[in-house]
Amino acid sequence: MYYLAKIAQATGLTIILVEYIRKFPNLMSPRIFGVGILVFVFGWVINQFLLKK
Repeated sequence: MYYLAKIAQATGLTIILVEYIRKFPNLMSPRIFGVGILVFVFGWVINQFLLKK
């Protein structure tokens, strides 16, 4: 479960980074940004609340 959380966080950040680089002179799509944030938050929630010791 720990690795799933970290992979989700890394995937969310990667989505944001790739979209930022792909659309560099212009702004990135708000929909793609939102998807990246949601994936990252999903991993963060798993890490913070489901893996509490």
